[in-house]
Amino acid sequence: MILSRVNKKIAGYLLGKLMLLWSVMCLIPTFAAYWNHEAALRVFIMTVCFFAVIGFSLTFLCRNYEITVGKRQGQIIVGLIWILIPLCASLPYMFFAETFSVTDALFESFSGFTTTGSTVIEDLSKVPVSLLVYRSMTQWVGGLGFTLLIIASLSKYSGNLNNLFNAEFFSLTSGKMYPHLKDTVKMIFFVYSFLTIGCFVFLFIGEMDFWTALSHSFSTISTGGFSTSDGNIGSFSSYSQWVIMCFMFLSGISFFIIIYFFRGKFKSVFKDEQLKYYTLLILFVSLCFVVYWTLRSDMSLSERIKDSLFYSVSMVSSTGYDLQLKAPGSFVCACLLLLMIIGGCSASSSTGLKIIRVIILVRYARTALTKLFHPHAVVPVRYNGKSVREDDIRRIFGFFFLYAVIFVSGIFILSLAGNDFSSSIAVSAANLGNIGPVVGEMAQGFSYSSLNTLSQFTLIVMMLLGRLEIYSFLALFSKSFYKKI
Repeated sequence: MILSRVNKKIAGYLLGKLMLLWSVMCLIPTFAAYWNHEAALRVFIMTVCFFAVIGFSLTFLCRNYEITVGKRQGQIIVGLIWILIPLCASLPYMFFAETFSVTDALFESFSGFTTTGSTVIEDLSKVPVSLLVYRSMTQWVGGLGFTLLIIASLSKYSGNLNNLFNAEFFSLTSGKMYPHLKDTVKMIFFVYSFLTIGCFVFLFIGEMDFWTALSHSFSTISTGGFSTSDGNIGSFSSYSQWVIMCFMFLSGISFFIIIYFFRGKFKSVFKDEQLKYYTLLILFVSLCFVVYWTLRSDMSLSERIKDSLFYSVSMVSSTGYDLQLKAPGSFVCACLLLLMIIGGCSASSSTGLKIIRVIILVRYARTALTKLFHPHAVVPVRYNGKSVREDDIRRIFGFFFLYAVIFVSGIFILSLAGNDFSSSIAVSAANLGNIGPVVGEMAQGFSYSSLNTLSQFTLIVMMLLGRLEIYSFLALFSKSFYKKI
């Protein structure tokens, strides 16, 4: 049904382009394997060749594609690409049969590309450096998004690229920064790369070696959360923790706000409500953690402040890095669960409900309460000083409802699969919010490697739903979506 309705030429061409780009990027872990004299070198040489051959074949066979992509076509193509690329990219994991089964390989691949950070690996010290770099690289690409890579690479495309962009990104504030969307996308790519390089440099001048710094810079800027240490970020110094915290905060901010900053439009930056509430939320929750740990812990004040800020930023940005605290406390875990659901800013690499949606939902509730006592009053919902359209409000309410339904369904299926109830709640929230690592008392003794096949595939679907706009993914399975395409 899906394939019969898709513009196969453009879908094949775009998929081929992405495979060619991925084959080039796979040279990084290939060089890592060569530099570290690893047997995995053969695996990554085969991976580069596989993606290069398939990518070149698809782009050559589908080069005479039609230049139009409608809204429905854009959503279908983006949805299919988000399934097919992680599926193919799971092949390198499968060569390490001692560590990964087929299901584990798929789980690790989808967890990487969706920037979730859940992992089935129990002992990271036994994994080749090249594979650790590879899986962090999947997060870097996933955080940027396949759509941005597509748009940036289509130099001769003259059709409407907005339908591809809107299928993966939600924002009420993007506007037209440049006359052409391609210019905006190129600027986003520049900002994303600039942050990655900056994060790498600051980590590398600390105690991290080259490959460890590179892996963590990939995972931090993508808000992915893969680490190279079993102790996660708790294994590194306070300096590295502060660096990662700062770059997690920046990565949770909308790309458009960062672009405004680079262009010198500071008024637009500091007046943005989403950035303001994103910052205030982090500071408020951090303050609550400091007070809570002051009453219950013997940590020093500097440690309490650092850990409080780190966990707040890590969760609200949907990165999911962990300091491996032994007993954070039930209150902290409850707050972290809430931050998992809220998420970061729209049009960023972070996921979750997004701050902008929460703001509009709260303001709509306040408006509804006002109209209850003043039924004839005209009270528009405003965001950044502008009225929000009714269509946008309905979409946000629909998204919130679907998010809640998927969250509850995930808990039900995970419990049905044999997981205990508290772990099912934490894991469902973590993977739908693309956070991955489960913190503290919410899931004591939990390990993703212990999950059965039903649980793993349930979480893979939840990862995809969390990373994509839910509408784009669910549209693939809607009959009405294919009636007139």
